[in-house]
Amino acid sequence: MEMEEGQQVFTGLLKSFSPKDGYGFIACPVLFDAFGRDVYVHQDKVPHGACAGCTVEFTLRISTRGQPQAHQVFLVQESADDLIGAAQAVNKDYLTFASDMSHYTIVVHKKKGSRLGIDVDTTHGTAGLLVDAVKGGLVEEWNKNHPLMKVQAGDHIIEVNGVVGDAQAVLAECQSANRLSMRLLRGRLEPSNDDRSCLPSLQVVSWNVLAGAYASLKMYPNVDPAILRAPRRRAQVAAALAHLSADVICLQEVDCSLEELGLCAEYDSCTAQRPQGRCDRCVIAWKRDRLEVGKAGHRAILFDDHPPPAAFECVPAHYETGNVGLAVELRLRSDPGKRCITVATTHLCWEPHKMDVRAWQLHAFFSMVSRFASPRILLCGDLNSQPRTQPHQFLAQGCGLVSAYQDMESDAVTNSNANVNPGGFAAMIDYIWYSPKWFSIRKRLHLPSCDELRAQANVMENDPVPTLLSAGWPSDHLALSVVLELANPVMVMDDWDFD
Repeated sequence: MEMEEGQQVFTGLLKSFSPKDGYGFIACPVLFDAFGRDVYVHQDKVPHGACAGCTVEFTLRISTRGQPQAHQVFLVQESADDLIGAAQAVNKDYLTFASDMSHYTIVVHKKKGSRLGIDVDTTHGTAGLLVDAVKGGLVEEWNKNHPLMKVQAGDHIIEVNGVVGDAQAVLAECQSANRLSMRLLRGRLEPSNDDRSCLPSLQVVSWNVLAGAYASLKMYPNVDPAILRAPRRRAQVAAALAHLSADVICLQEVDCSLEELGLCAEYDSCTAQRPQGRCDRCVIAWKRDRLEVGKAGHRAILFDDHPPPAAFECVPAHYETGNVGLAVELRLRSDPGKRCITVATTHLCWEPHKMDVRAWQLHAFFSMVSRFASPRILLCGDLNSQPRTQPHQFLAQGCGLVSAYQDMESDAVTNSNANVNPGGFAAMIDYIWYSPKWFSIRKRLHLPSCDELRAQANVMENDPVPTLLSAGWPSDHLALSVVLELANPVMVMDDWDFD
């Protein structure tokens, strides 16, 4: 079939487009039959707002090498009915809260000179003791022998040897008895009626919403191209955020107006844009009727401006990745104590071979955040780091923070793509971290395991975990959300020693 230049208008799908590379390709079956290839499109011809998955109309030019090129390109707008249908198709299974009220019991035997090995405080409620840290001793020995029932920072000791209901009595029993049968609560300790009035709560969401520049058929070849369309996915993001209706929303890879995500009417916000023409940014948004900006305001960090020490022995091309972080000090309007919290979010570099860069970026970010404003820190985002990797361990072991999903990190999935690497990829790389000295978890969104995702898609046990990006979900990442209660300042007691 011979094809000539002219004013004939063709219809196709913007298969891929990279602002960084400056070009993309349009899939058009008619022209593929004629030329045996997709249609090249230069970034100057790509209409504003277009991204991979969008339907376009275009005229044809033929290059000096006889290859098809798009000339006049027009974006075909989504219909209102299509966007409403997409919003209604959001998978509510990914927006379901699970209560964090699980109990478990441990038994330890004290001997002369032994240490229980935990820091606790009695000011986090009158009914139990908050575990602030595990530091060796009998409890750490228990943890090694019982990996499925580990005592963790943020748990509460609510009963010891039948003594219950009074934190001071529970503490006295721990100090006097040789055999300790301890019942613990993972998550929120129900406050008394007297305590409840001084425990304001807030819901926090963190979500990498997948920028259009990265949602291409090259990256997701098993995904229906229509699913990649930015207007469709943005409608689903807006629907999911409206369903959650969180007080604080931390987003990564945002490449559109917040109005398109439904965040203008109720929310104020701040942003950190990635540099050098990159399309996406980090955003923190908060409900203006519940929260206001504190005196410290907000601050952004470009990690490229904070090179690692000379000991890293790496060139700028290795660590200059254009990644950013963002922090803001917020004050709860309803809190009579006018206490402030620091909310921080970031998106660390993704390249598999740059674990050292991610570790340094997180170190630089936490250093900025910890000096910035309130010590009541919530830090969340896409860390591109699995549990027990160097960046994860930095936060878990040296920063006084606890992962809201620490008890299920080895099984939970927040990101999946069945087409990367042999066997695909599925793991937890997104997090919400908080200080147990200042917050308790009331509830959190459920995160599925690999087996759950396979079962939902009806695939075999040995098959790759299905890609999260689908007709019912607009991103390759799941949203994380927790409801936290802000507690009174914690007075940490010394580690328990027994003579």
